Amino acid sequence: MASPNAPSTLAGRLKAWFDVSASYHPSVLHDGETVTFLADPGELPQAYRVPMGGGKAIPISPDGQRVGTIHASPTAARAVVAVDAGGNEHWQLGLLEGIDASRPTLRALTASPNVIHSPGVWSDDGTRYLYTSNARDPKFFDVYEMMVDSSSPPRRLLQGDALHDVVSVHGSRVLVARQNTNLDVDLLLLDGESTTHLNPHVGEETIYQAALTEGAVYAGGNPGRERAALLRYRPGRPGHEFLRDYPGDVEVVEPSPDGKRILVGVNRDGWTELHLFDPVTAEDRPLPTSPRGVVANVSWFPDGTAFAHDLSSVEGVEVYRRSVETGKPRRLTSSPHPVPSVIAEPKLGTAVAVDRVAVPYWEYEPTARAKGTIIEVHGGPESQARPSLNRFRQFLVTEGWRVVAPNVRGSLGYGRSFVHLDDVRKRMDSVRDLRDLVGHLVARGHAEKGRVAVMGGSYGGFMVLSALSTYPELFGAGVDIVGIANFVTFLEETGPWRRAVREAEYGRLDVDREFLTSISPIHHAEKITAPLLVIHGRNDPRVPAREAEQMVATMKSLGRTVELLMFEDEGHGIVGRGNRERAYGRVAEFLTEQLGSAPPA
Repeated sequence: MASPNAPSTLAGRLKAWFDVSASYHPSVLHDGETVTFLADPGELPQAYRVPMGGGKAIPISPDGQRVGTIHASPTAARAVVAVDAGGNEHWQLGLLEGIDASRPTLRALTASPNVIHSPGVWSDDGTRYLYTSNARDPKFFDVYEMMVDSSSPPRRLLQGDALHDVVSVHGSRVLVARQNTNLDVDLLLLDGESTTHLNPHVGEETIYQAALTEGAVYAGGNPGRERAALLRYRPGRPGHEFLRDYPGDVEVVEPSPDGKRILVGVNRDGWTELHLFDPVTAEDRPLPTSPRGVVANVSWFPDGTAFAHDLSSVEGVEVYRRSVETGKPRRLTSSPHPVPSVIAEPKLGTAVAVDRVAVPYWEYEPTARAKGTIIEVHGGPESQARPSLNRFRQFLVTEGWRVVAPNVRGSLGYGRSFVHLDDVRKRMDSVRDLRDLVGHLVARGHAEKGRVAVMGGSYGGFMVLSALSTYPELFGAGVDIVGIANFVTFLEETGPWRRAVREAEYGRLDVDREFLTSISPIHHAEKITAPLLVIHGRNDPRVPAREAEQMVATMKSLGRTVELLMFEDEGHGIVGRGNRERAYGRVAEFLTEQLGSAPPA
């Protein structure tokens, strides 16, 4: 139930939800006494530290730039952070020094604002930091090593016309992931002058996470399988060893510092289940699942007796510490402002599409006088709606909206076959899933035809525009956030490092241009009858702002009801606190104007 002291105005109620800060991406300091992490209680996400036993969080990064990653040094009270400007994702690396002091300092490690520096990992001795960047060619990411306390230029360890990520280091060996597509990854082991391809394969092999130990590489991958299992690769031995299957995809693999335990995170129906696996005995120990939620990042304490992880649930996003002995979580962080209303966990349902494909969805029941139904479509499309904290979604639920978050065909989490059901020429089948979902909700009395809103971001924005133009009779309003309106201009103008992996999903311009033109919502705008709100960031490197501008211009030329909010200091999504309140405040007003009744008293 809502607090009796809840603000009376819509803007005030929304602000109370954005006052709830998220704490995530823990990274344990070398002494095991302090955990660094990221949080967003202010205007932009910043770096913080908290004692091992929990307590007051202390900011350690200078305000003004968004911090996207923090990696604590294994040997000293310092950390590498990645920052960008205005949401442009041109990440620059910096070194936070004196984290345990009252006034930490930030020293720039890179200073090339037109180059992306993708964060990687520290060397074991804390003298080197390994990362990738597209300095040589904007389309590709090479592997570099920098001496953090030297003015000498970074040394390139691996060059190749591909997208590389440094995922793990152990002694002189470096584990690199080569991304062929979003779903196909090669694991490369660098050792001095030699490079070993650990998982040569035909077709596609998805690797969710991988890590080095003294004598092996452990990974969550799906070679010849529907779902990712726990695997082991041994240099010098061909192929992989299958270690264990779980009831879901293995997406977190973090060996303890001594390599005697593997922390495994399994995506089971959207929730994360944690296990400790013994690679010698093959013993697997499930850890307590309370509280339930989604784990994204894990960091071991140096002595291997405990680990820190973030957890996102309907009650918040916080950092926890778990001891190996008991497995029980202890919360280290607490938002200065808890959630204004504790809503029930969403219910997992299934709609059956016209071709008998099962479409899972999360349903959030309204806690106030019912206004209507919102279909919220995730981006990707190789992503997944999961039962984690979404402050605006939970605000909508407390305002009386029923929010339904589907995992249409093409989503992750339901096996290899499911994720490919929307590829290229099958793109519109995923849009049809939205039609069938609405029919399912109408039949259950949870939606009213013509009075459903559809909302989504990025690829979800394409789904919004396509649903409005393909099935105009079903929807009464649409909200497109940083969405794709024209696949041709999107692929021509997206960041050059992204085009090849995006063409693998959507289709190639030199082969599929006519088809991509035919399914682009911009060419079907005349069929849209529902009012449309479009939100975009001027600095978006993934879906250029032109996508929003051309869609809005076309809608206006047709005399349709359309509104554009363009944020000059944002990128692929709205991150700044003030901008979020403005953007999502307008979304709430727009939905109420088009479909809802007056806000509940």
